[in-house]
Amino acid sequence: MSFTRRLFLVVMLAGLAAACSGDSNAPMATLAAPTSPGAVPMSCPPAMAQQSVDALPVTMTWSSPTLAGITVDRSSCAPTSGTAFPIGTSTVTCTSAEPTYASACSFNINITPPDPKLRFTRFLAFGDSITAGFVSEGFSAPGSDPLQIPAMLRAAGGRGIAGISRAVQPLNAYPAVLQNLLAPAYMTQQFTVANEGRSGEKVAEGAARLRSTLLATQPEVMMIFEGFNDIDLALFEAGPNNTSAIDVRSIAAELRWMVNTAEGLGVEVLLATLTPTTAPRETSDPGTRASIEALNDEIRAMAPTLGRGGVIDLYSMLDGVPGVIGPDGFHPTSMGYRRIGEIFFSEIVNRHDVTPRAPSAARAP
Repeated sequence: MSFTRRLFLVVMLAGLAAACSGDSNAPMATLAAPTSPGAVPMSCPPAMAQQSVDALPVTMTWSSPTLAGITVDRSSCAPTSGTAFPIGTSTVTCTSAEPTYASACSFNINITPPDPKLRFTRFLAFGDSITAGFVSEGFSAPGSDPLQIPAMLRAAGGRGIAGISRAVQPLNAYPAVLQNLLAPAYMTQQFTVANEGRSGEKVAEGAARLRSTLLATQPEVMMIFEGFNDIDLALFEAGPNNTSAIDVRSIAAELRWMVNTAEGLGVEVLLATLTPTTAPRETSDPGTRASIEALNDEIRAMAPTLGRGGVIDLYSMLDGVPGVIGPDGFHPTSMGYRRIGEIFFSEIVNRHDVTPRAPSAARAP
């Protein structure tokens, strides 16, 4: 039986069914060919979805439309079956060669982008109390003088002080922030961000434990933040009248050794500048800012020698930003740690996101 005759019979049967149901607007079965307003809608394939694994267009195929279960073999679709579709939603419209019997239909094809992917998944945060997550909020108890806090902390040597919080809060630390940013951004990967921060640690002490830590944690990328305690101790030894920067060359040399050691084990290093200080720290120890700026200059000068790594200039990105440094004048607030985590996240994504992208959406070199 020819397609036209089969289609005519289908339309006639559809009209009879509608008449029996009492639908006065339905087309009546007749030997004459129905007009276009009475054409029966074709059934297109259901909507289709496919992921592009390489961000390139995906070739999609589908079966011909049907009419009351009969394949409409004299139909055409635009685009045609076998077309490669780009990422996004495209509409396919199918029409019959007999429009007086069968009306057009359409369906959508949705091509989703590749899953985001990061080159590395194992990270290590290495440093002192600012890595550990020493949150400065809540330091000032009723009746305490914020100007006395730095001297009190130094004299306590890491022990608790009545009326002043000395809490390390790992969940607010920047490594935890970084992990919480990586996980939802790259949902098909599992990340570890080890927190190896030690309150009160000086650079030489960090250097002494560096190799064993690297061998134990096996990171692919290490973030280093060290040096503040060395400056703090040197200023204390210089006396309260010292307002000039201390000699930071030995601190810089230890940091350089740490970087070279990590890179020698195949670990990429992101070396951070020290964060800025605010009052009361600058009031109690006026040489602090000058010393930090001197060490940060040394750290920035290391950038060309860091191999695959680089310098993360926390100082420049946090200096003058309200609310990121707490009342002790040098430890970040929880908001400050959040910002530090975001800075490292942005740098890691810029360096190591390997998600395939279509040529027109490729990143600039």
